[in-house]
Amino acid sequence: MTNVWRLDTLPSEILIIIFDYCHAFDLVRLSEVCKRFYNIVQDDTLWIKKSKLPLVTNQISKRFRDRCNPLLCLRQKWHVSRNWECGRYMERTLFWERSKLMPWIQLKQNSLWWGANVQILGYRRTEYFDAYDFFHNSMYSKDVCKFVVKDNYVISGHVDGMLEVQEIRGKGSFSSRNAHNSDINAVDATDYVILTGSNDGNVKVWPIGMHMDDISVPYGTIPIFPFSAHIPLSDRVWSLAADPTGVKFAVGLSGNKNKSPLHIFDIECYNESDVLRHCWRKGAGVLGIVWEDPNTLLTCGYDTYVRKWDLRTALCVNSWPDPTDATVYCLSSDHAYTMVTGTQYHSKAVLWDQRQKNFVQHVFFSYHVDIFCS
Repeated sequence: MTNVWRLDTLPSEILIIIFDYCHAFDLVRLSEVCKRFYNIVQDDTLWIKKSKLPLVTNQISKRFRDRCNPLLCLRQKWHVSRNWECGRYMERTLFWERSKLMPWIQLKQNSLWWGANVQILGYRRTEYFDAYDFFHNSMYSKDVCKFVVKDNYVISGHVDGMLEVQEIRGKGSFSSRNAHNSDINAVDATDYVILTGSNDGNVKVWPIGMHMDDISVPYGTIPIFPFSAHIPLSDRVWSLAADPTGVKFAVGLSGNKNKSPLHIFDIECYNESDVLRHCWRKGAGVLGIVWEDPNTLLTCGYDTYVRKWDLRTALCVNSWPDPTDATVYCLSSDHAYTMVTGTQYHSKAVLWDQRQKNFVQHVFFSYHVDIFCS
């Protein structure tokens, strides 16, 4: 009688080659067949390629990993990504603000920042998030329009046109400047400059002394020098963002004038470095900008689309319409495949895969809250 070939008797090297053709969910089922299959599937060898494909959890980009907590093991990425795609999640209220306001949040590796009204709070990211476990609490005289956390500093723009910079740790240094004549709707920073944009139609570039040790300033203050550039755009500025290299920055306007609502400027010479070609309709203001890399960026806004731009061709290379035709107020990206957008109305967040035309999942939250992501 001839010996019967059985799959579980094959050498491990052969099984790994066979299993490599299987889908991730089939591997999970195979791991339940026997102890030998379980040990092979548990090894990282089969998951190296597959771990770069899932949404949300692929963690390919270093910029994205820098704000991830925790970093997932290769196999766990598929489980968590599947929960995102199927809309399986636990909803819990972390913070409640009764007054009607336009909040802004920013996520860091070890902290979550929330700002609205006259307050900016910094929370520790722990396994069990405690809304009372905050390590930073800034109170201001006027409402916060937009803020950004850069290194050890919180940089905020306010409705009265004030630009304020506060140190998070250390001696708690604080500085402020009367930067604009109206609301500062957009703020970003590089290692050496702060960028601000306002309702008054102006963008300003402010040199800062955070990294200049030879500057003598009074104790407890941060040197913000007079603006080195003033760029008049004659249209309300809604958003701006510096590219990852700190060489360029993008500006989003309201789109109510006879000019493009999206502009790219050089930080060093302050000239418009790239002219993007697109047929914009009037009022298609740009509310959110995210740089994927120095050559590509994502935008969203009043035209209800998320658009991807390639500066090498100066064209919109892809676009995704909101499923409910709502204004897209903000977006976030993993700088690989995943995008998450938020709308003010319907308390809706939408998950996108840049490799697909249609959205993957959308979630309507049970509490009536506006969605603003960063």
